[in-house]
Amino acid sequence: MPSVQDMRVEQELSSADGASLSSPVPLSDPVLRALGNVQSVYEKTWSHWQKQIEALQQAANQAAQLREAQHQLQSELQRTRAQLQQEKKRTQRHRERAERLAEGLKSIHRALFEGNVFNLILKACLTITGGTRGLYLTAWGEDQLRIRAAIDVDGYPQKPPSEYIRGLCRRVLSDKETLVCNDEPASLLPGIDAPSQEVFRNCLVAPVALMRHFNGIVLLADKLDGDFDEEDVDTVLNVGDQAGVALENQQLQYDLLQAYFSIVGVLADAVEAKDPYTHGHCEQVAHFARRTAERMNLPQEMLSIVCYGGLLHDIGKIGVCDGVLHKPGQLMPEEWELMRSHVRVGRDLLARVPILDSVADVVLHHHERFDGKGYPDGLPGEQTSLAARIVCVADAYCAMISKRSYKESMTSEEARAELQRCKGTHFDPAVVEAFLAVLDEPEHEDRESDAELPAFDRPEEFHHVVRAHQDRRK
Repeated sequence: MPSVQDMRVEQELSSADGASLSSPVPLSDPVLRALGNVQSVYEKTWSHWQKQIEALQQAANQAAQLREAQHQLQSELQRTRAQLQQEKKRTQRHRERAERLAEGLKSIHRALFEGNVFNLILKACLTITGGTRGLYLTAWGEDQLRIRAAIDVDGYPQKPPSEYIRGLCRRVLSDKETLVCNDEPASLLPGIDAPSQEVFRNCLVAPVALMRHFNGIVLLADKLDGDFDEEDVDTVLNVGDQAGVALENQQLQYDLLQAYFSIVGVLADAVEAKDPYTHGHCEQVAHFARRTAERMNLPQEMLSIVCYGGLLHDIGKIGVCDGVLHKPGQLMPEEWELMRSHVRVGRDLLARVPILDSVADVVLHHHERFDGKGYPDGLPGEQTSLAARIVCVADAYCAMISKRSYKESMTSEEARAELQRCKGTHFDPAVVEAFLAVLDEPEHEDRESDAELPAFDRPEEFHHVVRAHQDRRK
């Protein structure tokens, strides 16, 4: 039978087993009390580390979330940078395209005074789109095609378009749409082989409307930097619109020129009607002045000014009374001053016509002398325009060999000698030498080249006149 002591220990152990492990159990046995205390410390330590582990796990989760957010942010940043870079390239491309378009359109407008406007339209389209070869064709129906300009396509524009070129144009004319092919353009026309010089890597074929009317077709080929796209199509259409404006301005300017030339003819006729002794004199002066300017290799602008200056140099005599103009004897001082006034009268008449402003200066100063003793301003040497000095020599020679109411005519040899004698005093030496060289030419009396008056090669002279005329038309 267990002793009383044994029963007491078993009772304490049973009570300890039923109690919470975290609560120290008051035991009489020191070992059990020690074990209970150790277990309590262990549970507290375990709870502390459990919280630390949970905190670390939470921190790890937050770090993972931050890394994921950072990764997403970096990806978004990279996408944004790529988009910005693409936008920058696109903006730069648009800027370059706009600059090329502006320069191309300027060239088209300048071409109106230089020659083949179709060639300039083609150059502008190639420059702006990046194409390297091309053709410009005018069309009257599908079979009436004519190549007006060609760049780097052998044989054109001299020869007629090949069957392959005609086929491409027929596609555009029948579909009434722009044809763009960036992959084997030769396959566009099955059964028609392209000549070797017309094998294109890519091409754009578009109709061109000038002055709101269909005019022709532009073919652009071999774009080196990428493919032809919708922007290129829009560019070609815009160039056509601007070229139409340029051609319309050209027609307007030609109309104005014809009006000015008619004015010149009327004024020249008025001089001859006023003074029968000057019949043919103005045309003769214009002829010799023009030939002298050509001899001196002067530009077209100067040829025009010299020619019209010679033709109209005496226009101011309209304001001189017949009694003074036809007086057979010596003029009185007052009459001489009246005669001298014809240069200012002529200048004032011509100054009212904007395009003849430079000619008006020639009329004013064609009686100045190289030594400064002429009239009306006494300008010496090169203070007068070269055109005025040329007309001065031509006028003097033609006057010397002509009979007037107050003098007999000289022979050509006598007039030449007088020019030589007055070289450096009355006349510009360089002009005299050129003029005498013209007289030495066997064909110096040939007037066939005078049948067509030269045009003014100064488009800036027309700008304000054209605008004023357009305003009046509105």
